[in-house]
Amino acid sequence: MFAVFRREKRVNWLEAPGLAVVLAVTQIPFVVTITLSFVSWNIKRPDLDPSLNGLDNYRFLFSDGDFYRVMWNTFVITGVSLVVGLALAFVLALAFNRDFRGIAVARSILVMPYFVMEPVIGIVWKTLILSPTFGLNAVLSKLFGVEPTSFFDSKHALWTIVILCVWQWTPFLFLILLSGLQSMPEEVLEAAKVDGAGPLQQIIYFKLPLLKPYFKVAGMFGLINLLKVFGIIFVTTQGGPGVASANLSYYVYRTGFYDWQVGRAAAISVVMVALTLFLVNIVFRFQGDVTKRP
Repeated sequence: MFAVFRREKRVNWLEAPGLAVVLAVTQIPFVVTITLSFVSWNIKRPDLDPSLNGLDNYRFLFSDGDFYRVMWNTFVITGVSLVVGLALAFVLALAFNRDFRGIAVARSILVMPYFVMEPVIGIVWKTLILSPTFGLNAVLSKLFGVEPTSFFDSKHALWTIVILCVWQWTPFLFLILLSGLQSMPEEVLEAAKVDGAGPLQQIIYFKLPLLKPYFKVAGMFGLINLLKVFGIIFVTTQGGPGVASANLSYYVYRTGFYDWQVGRAAAISVVMVALTLFLVNIVFRFQGDVTKRP
């Protein structure tokens, strides 16, 4: 027993440097952010020293109409993109979970958007595809004799961001669900066929229940990544018009580097971290142990 205790103690000491690095990299910046959220500091005014202002930054946020609009935008971008992305990923996983000529090339083309950087996605879609002046949008509108749609105005900007997020993150969700389908026990599906289950019945009563752990993992990682979308918004709309398409990630940047209010930007960051932890905790609460099959 003492040998086991000594061995466990030795393993803990070996883990200590790694734990210290993780704490230094993650927790120290967060503590600094929390501290700054109680500070009034305009970095464009070096003549004004930073000063503690208590909860004034938080009071300003929760009395600001733009902040609530940005919160709503964050929920829309994250929630709609995740639900639509999971649905499309499941359909694509079903379609590509088979062998046919060129399957490797087709899968590679399908997952390419996931490996493209967010600023590149924004530039390509904004200029080459959705531009009402010289993009594909303009060409098709002229071909059909209609007025080109301005996808980045106040009416369409938020939903355009959602479309771009779905386009980027569906391949990632597709890879997770496809791996689940490929690891599914063949004997279960064969037994279902013998019992007379058709393709739709197999999907509803067998494939969906068996894919539940993979849906949970895909949902959790999709939620975390969609909450922090920044590059697409920065390149395409810059949160505008006004804050019509801004999420919390971009609002932090805008408050810190457009309004030069470091304290308010830090307060928004703290709220964003709290929101992310709350939503992830909900996912964990409902998902249970994702390593077990239902």
